[in-house]
Amino acid sequence: NKPWVALVVLGIAMLLESGSLYGALREIKKIRGAKRLGQWLRTTRNAELVVVFGEDVAALVGLGIAFAFVALATIMNDPRLDAIGSIAIGIVLIIVSIFVAIRIRGLLVGRSAEDELQAGIRDEIARHAAIESLLNAITLQLGPQVMLAAKIKMRTGMPIDQAVAEINALEQAIKARFPEIAWSFIEPDT
Repeated sequence: NKPWVALVVLGIAMLLESGSLYGALREIKKIRGAKRLGQWLRTTRNAELVVVFGEDVAALVGLGIAFAFVALATIMNDPRLDAIGSIAIGIVLIIVSIFVAIRIRGLLVGRSAEDELQAGIRDEIARHAAIESLLNAITLQLGPQVMLAAKIKMRTGMPIDQAVAEINALEQAIKARFPEIAWSFIEPDT
């Protein structure tokens, strides 16, 4: 009688975990745009969603394995199958944890922002008439937030007060378009 209770509990847990995975996938879809999920997982700088996705997949696969092996152990009356299922779950958890660790290791110490964000920043800078050119831009991803440092060439003959106002307007426009940019340091140069 107890194995059937375990199967019911595992089934309910699978339904709940599926809901959690669905929520994570919905959030990922908002961010990834047209990218395939695998491509997004390889290139994203969003460590939080990678961890949640990895945990949800591992939990759902682990629950599925547990359900299958508990059912087999019950039907075949062989408790060794339950032990084999536990080992299989351990292997799944090890594989997923290695993937997540490799994937987010660089994100913990900071990396450059995603290529699309860098291209968008260059595009936003190019839109401003007071700026002649972008000389250099560096981005640093720190968790979900990004730091931007840029060197720009202003149009010649501009008074300093106007140049400061233009740089401030540029920083506001960049942060409005890309709210993940928490820090922005823009320096004029020649």
